[in-house]
Amino acid sequence: MATTLVAFLAAHAQEESFWGFSEEARQPYHGKIWETALAASDEAPYREAVDLLIKQFERSTGKALVPDRHRRAALKVYSGSGSGMQTPLPLVRAVVEALERRGFSRDRLALVDAREDKLRESGFLPPLSRMDLQGPYFEGVRVYALDAGDQLSPTWFYENPLPREFTTPFGRALLGNVVELDPEKARKSFLPENLLTEVDFWINLPMACHHPSTGLSGALVNASLWNVTNGSRFFHSPANAPVAVAEIASIPELKAGWALNLISLESYQIIGGPAFNANYTYTQPRLWMSVDPVALDTALVELVNKARRRRGFEELPAVPEFIEYSVQLGLGHVVPSIERVPAPEAEKGPD
Repeated sequence: MATTLVAFLAAHAQEESFWGFSEEARQPYHGKIWETALAASDEAPYREAVDLLIKQFERSTGKALVPDRHRRAALKVYSGSGSGMQTPLPLVRAVVEALERRGFSRDRLALVDAREDKLRESGFLPPLSRMDLQGPYFEGVRVYALDAGDQLSPTWFYENPLPREFTTPFGRALLGNVVELDPEKARKSFLPENLLTEVDFWINLPMACHHPSTGLSGALVNASLWNVTNGSRFFHSPANAPVAVAEIASIPELKAGWALNLISLESYQIIGGPAFNANYTYTQPRLWMSVDPVALDTALVELVNKARRRRGFEELPAVPEFIEYSVQLGLGHVVPSIERVPAPEAEKGPD
């Protein structure tokens, strides 16, 4: 009887989550990246490109990005590098509008990222002088900063000790008070509860930026180390960061609602990150979408290395450790296949 009940509850939970708790639903899309071009205009290209890719996602997977049990959805943005390397605001607007067309109202959507100061610097939150008037909103969408603590639960955390011998001297200097004075706090990183239990799905909107601890901050890092409190302890400990990326990204409840990844190549930084440095940024008018964050990050590493070769910089490993560990945990494939999704006008051809 108990076994039957457990099986029923597991099946019920799987039905209620976007992808379910097995990898079978995602596997047909492992390694696949869809690409479309951004036209040379202001915000229209993002609206058109996002609409095109989301329709492609829904056709290919049979998964509709529409309200379900919770009637809520969330966007995990990237603002860790501050202004200049944040998730493009026009891209966020385009995704919000696409979800509105599918039945979500703005008060049922949320933006999530790690730090309030970076969200403000990147334009997702109003200036402090206007917070009382405008509140923590981006054009009518609620913004949650994990360091504010209002979306954290004591039951949802990633626990990992950070031995001092595995941190860098600079990291020890930055983390000394936490590690030495509060060992319990130092070993826990809390996840955003709203991405785990309160939304029908969430969409990852990373940026591609060099990071000294992992080599690249892309889809996997945005969904893991930039998606927890106390994440800086891993950034200052290169020996621990790759494992933490893979283990956090593999948390079943986080993966179950992680619908897809959308990344703009409007700006990507090849070295000197995570602080924005315009001298090392490149641009391509393209938008990539994938269910598979491993394939997406592998393609981004290849893109970054191509630019690093041209500039004479040492290349990143073709398969960095955080990607290697993520593959071992079944998060995706390291052989990406890019499929171009042309705009309808391009499909028609000349009259």
